[in-house]
Amino acid sequence: MSAPTGTVPLKSGRDRREPMTRPAGGMAGAVVTTYAARFASMIAYVVLLPIVLPAFGAEAYGLYVLTVALGALFQQDLGIGGATTRFIGVAAPSRDVARMRSVASASNVFFLVAAFLLSGATALAFAVTVPNAIFGEHLEATAWSLCVLGVANVFLILVFSSNRQILAGIGRLNDVNYLLIALAVFRIVLTVVVCVAGIGIVAVAVVDVLGILGFGIATYVLRRLRAPEVTARLRDFRWPVFRELFRISSQLMVLGIAGVVIMQAGGILTALLLPIAFTALYAAGQRIYLLVKEVTGSLATAVLPTASMREGGAEGPRNGELFLRGTALANMLMTLVLVPVLIFMPDIMQLWLGPAGLGAAVVAQILVVSMFANNNHLLAVPILTAQGSVRGYAILHTIWAVCGVALAALLGSAIGLPGIALGLVIPILVLEPVYVVIALRQLDVSGRDFLVRCVLLPFGSVAPLAAILFAVGLVEPPLPLIALLATGWVVAALVVYYFFALDRASRLWLTSALPHRRRAADPREDAP
Repeated sequence: MSAPTGTVPLKSGRDRREPMTRPAGGMAGAVVTTYAARFASMIAYVVLLPIVLPAFGAEAYGLYVLTVALGALFQQDLGIGGATTRFIGVAAPSRDVARMRSVASASNVFFLVAAFLLSGATALAFAVTVPNAIFGEHLEATAWSLCVLGVANVFLILVFSSNRQILAGIGRLNDVNYLLIALAVFRIVLTVVVCVAGIGIVAVAVVDVLGILGFGIATYVLRRLRAPEVTARLRDFRWPVFRELFRISSQLMVLGIAGVVIMQAGGILTALLLPIAFTALYAAGQRIYLLVKEVTGSLATAVLPTASMREGGAEGPRNGELFLRGTALANMLMTLVLVPVLIFMPDIMQLWLGPAGLGAAVVAQILVVSMFANNNHLLAVPILTAQGSVRGYAILHTIWAVCGVALAALLGSAIGLPGIALGLVIPILVLEPVYVVIALRQLDVSGRDFLVRCVLLPFGSVAPLAAILFAVGLVEPPLPLIALLATGWVVAALVVYYFFALDRASRLWLTSALPHRRRAADPREDAP
């Protein structure tokens, strides 16, 4: 029998089928490596800050943070990245290679054009912003060198982006995660060398650029090795396919740009409203917030390819159940980290940054508290992306960004650093119920199921333990006892969650993530 038009027949051999049917290593394996990769990246940020800051001073580090924050505003894929993963993932179960080639080509063309346009926009943003920052004249040459490297960083990230998205779409997220771990190790080692040698803050930015270049080349090579049939040639470019991508990506573009504005506005406003040294304090507080947020962010990264494959007909629980299980698990994992971090924040910051850490602790506490609300819709984003519509979320994110920046500027001018953080989190506390309602309606999920499984059990079941830990924290225990208390909290909360908050399917999924159980795991349960 001849194959349908546009579809390449299946080749014999399990190794040829597996990459196009389900993620290599399963959903559980993808989650584990994603957590490892994200944790490695966060460790790089957390470990390097107290090394780089004293090595080069608050002003030089503040300039570095400012250029990184501005560059991050233009490193966006305008939603094409998520749309690429979504369309590749939907086509993967049926091995529609012609479809995947046209999607890959459209994605590659977009990123090539975006690399030139957005790196140019980055240069313009630096030219407008850096002269208005408050820093000493002796750092002027340093500032412009950091700007040049920031432009190069944006260009390299974008020009190689399609390879990473294609690998995720065909279920090779593990490969990308291993490269991210290697990138984090590279950054830590070389940045420490630069600091010890006292070469200068510009050398730190050079390390960033070299790391991104190596990561990009590696993703290109892996894409050619893992999916040689999914080429990204210009001759496979089709305008109808690009319009399909853009229909989804336009919503993700708004969502992504608004999200970056929310994340980066604090550092930029701090640099414009306060002396540049305060930017380092805000960055430190935000790093702790990102550490907590990545607990769910890592899970969301692994969910998009799986949810897309479910849309394409792959076996497994429906996406509504994926949302409930995933959000319940995400709230539990987040709470494990959030509670001790929130209670012992001043002690953590003083240990990390010294006396200046108290100012950063206030910023971190304000941002971290918002995760009790924000965390409930994060997994809905990749799942709704897989289903083809995040328009409601794009609108809400835009409202959050506009209101948050306005409030941060107003409160920052009035009360300083804490006001900037407070202004950015107030909108999400008001908007979160709307985010949740949109997800429940589009995924056909019961509000009662969501409240019980995703809110009451994750937060209510460990509330007594959290109250005890808070009471103990009021007596200001010494650092060794804090480490012991935090460890005891994690162990006790895990026991409560496992026996009282998780359903049987979620317990099976967690067990399947263990290496010695992965082969025996039922693939139908291979989802949170």
